[in-house]
Amino acid sequence: MKRNPILILSVAIVSEVLGTTFMKLSEGFTQPVFGIATAACYILSFMMLTFALKDLSLGMAYGIWGGVGTFLTTLIGIIFWNDPFSIVVGIGMIAVVAGIALLSKGTQEAEEAELACEQG
Repeated sequence: MKRNPILILSVAIVSEVLGTTFMKLSEGFTQPVFGIATAACYILSFMMLTFALKDLSLGMAYGIWGGVGTFLTTLIGIIFWNDPFSIVVGIGMIAVVAGIALLSKGTQEAEEAELACEQG
Protein backbone atom coordinates (compact mmCIF):
# COMPACT_ATOMS: atom_id res chain seq x y z
CA MET A 1 0.00 0.00 0.00
CA LYS A 2 1.43 3.37 -1.06
CA ARG A 3 1.84 6.04 1.60
CA ASN A 4 0.08 9.35 1.13
CA PRO A 5 2.47 11.89 2.73
CA ILE A 6 0.01 14.78 2.46
CA LEU A 7 -2.66 12.80 4.31
CA ILE A 8 -0.11 11.77 6.94
CA LEU A 9 1.02 15.40 7.28
CA SER A 10 -2.63 16.48 7.61
CA VAL A 11 -3.11 14.08 10.53
CA ALA A 12 0.05 15.53 12.11
CA ILE A 13 -1.34 19.06 11.73
CA VAL A 14 -4.79 18.24 13.11
CA SER A 15 -3.19 16.39 16.05
CA GLU A 16 -0.95 19.35 16.82
CA VAL A 17 -3.85 21.80 16.68
CA LEU A 18 -5.96 19.56 18.92
CA GLY A 19 -3.02 19.20 21.32
CA THR A 20 -2.61 22.95 21.55
CA THR A 21 -6.36 23.39 22.06
CA PHE A 22 -6.35 20.76 24.81
CA MET A 23 -3.37 22.55 26.36
CA LYS A 24 -5.49 25.69 26.66
CA LEU A 25 -8.34 23.65 28.15
CA SER A 26 -5.95 22.03 30.65
CA GLU A 27 -5.66 25.38 32.46
CA GLY A 28 -1.95 25.04 33.14
CA PHE A 29 -2.24 21.24 33.38
CA THR A 30 -4.60 21.52 36.36
CA GLN A 31 -7.24 19.56 34.41
CA PRO A 32 -5.66 16.09 34.09
CA VAL A 33 -7.91 14.79 31.29
CA PHE A 34 -6.96 17.69 29.03
CA GLY A 35 -3.31 17.39 30.08
CA ILE A 36 -3.26 13.74 29.04
CA ALA A 37 -5.08 14.57 25.81
CA THR A 38 -2.43 17.24 25.11
CA ALA A 39 0.39 14.74 25.49
CA ALA A 40 -1.38 12.09 23.39
CA CYS A 41 -2.06 14.54 20.57
CA TYR A 42 1.53 15.80 20.52
CA ILE A 43 2.92 12.26 20.48
CA LEU A 44 0.64 11.40 17.55
CA SER A 45 1.52 14.65 15.78
CA PHE A 46 5.28 14.07 15.99
CA MET A 47 4.89 10.43 14.94
CA MET A 48 2.89 11.43 11.86
CA LEU A 49 5.30 14.26 11.03
CA THR A 50 8.16 11.76 11.23
CA PHE A 51 6.34 9.40 8.85
CA ALA A 52 5.57 12.27 6.44
CA LEU A 53 9.27 13.16 6.38
CA LYS A 54 9.99 9.82 4.71
CA ASP A 55 8.51 11.27 1.50
CA LEU A 56 8.57 15.06 1.92
CA SER A 57 11.45 17.48 2.25
CA LEU A 58 12.14 18.71 5.76
CA GLY A 59 11.64 22.39 4.98
CA MET A 60 8.39 21.88 3.15
CA ALA A 61 6.89 19.44 5.67
CA TYR A 62 7.87 21.47 8.72
CA GLY A 63 6.86 24.75 7.08
CA ILE A 64 3.41 23.43 6.21
CA TRP A 65 3.02 21.73 9.61
CA GLY A 66 3.99 24.85 11.52
CA GLY A 67 2.24 27.35 9.25
CA VAL A 68 -1.09 25.58 8.92
CA GLY A 69 -0.97 24.72 12.62
CA THR A 70 -0.37 28.37 13.52
CA PHE A 71 -3.13 29.55 11.20
CA LEU A 72 -5.69 27.06 12.56
CA THR A 73 -4.71 27.61 16.19
CA THR A 74 -5.05 31.37 15.75
CA LEU A 75 -8.47 30.87 14.17
CA ILE A 76 -9.60 28.63 17.03
CA GLY A 77 -8.40 31.20 19.57
CA ILE A 78 -10.34 33.95 17.82
CA ILE A 79 -13.53 31.90 17.51
CA PHE A 80 -13.63 30.09 20.87
CA TRP A 81 -11.65 32.30 23.27
CA ASN A 82 -12.27 35.71 21.77
CA ASP A 83 -8.55 36.20 21.14
CA PRO A 84 -7.97 39.65 19.68
CA PHE A 85 -8.41 40.05 15.95
CA SER A 86 -7.28 43.11 14.03
CA ILE A 87 -6.33 43.98 10.50
CA VAL A 88 -2.70 43.25 11.43
CA VAL A 89 -3.65 39.76 12.67
CA GLY A 90 -5.62 39.19 9.46
CA ILE A 91 -2.68 40.29 7.33
CA GLY A 92 -0.41 38.00 9.36
CA MET A 93 -2.73 35.06 8.75
CA ILE A 94 -2.77 35.82 5.01
CA ALA A 95 1.04 36.06 5.08
CA VAL A 96 1.26 32.62 6.70
CA VAL A 97 -0.92 31.11 3.98
CA ALA A 98 1.07 32.90 1.26
CA GLY A 99 4.33 31.70 2.80
CA ILE A 100 3.11 28.10 2.80
CA ALA A 101 2.06 28.40 -0.85
CA LEU A 102 5.43 29.88 -1.84
CA LEU A 103 7.35 27.27 0.12
CA SER A 104 5.38 24.48 -1.52
CA LYS A 105 5.76 25.95 -5.01
CA GLY A 106 9.47 26.59 -4.58
CA THR A 107 10.10 23.09 -3.29
CA GLN A 108 8.12 21.58 -6.15
CA GLU A 109 10.07 23.60 -8.73
CA ALA A 110 13.40 22.62 -7.18
CA GLU A 111 12.44 18.94 -7.15
CA GLU A 112 11.33 19.10 -10.80
CA ALA A 113 14.59 20.82 -11.81
CA GLU A 114 16.63 18.17 -9.99
CA LEU A 115 14.66 15.39 -11.70
CA ALA A 116 15.20 17.01 -15.11
CA CYS A 117 18.97 17.20 -14.45
CA GLU A 118 19.06 13.53 -13.49
CA GLN A 119 17.17 12.52 -16.64
CA GLY A 120 18.96 14.79 -19.08
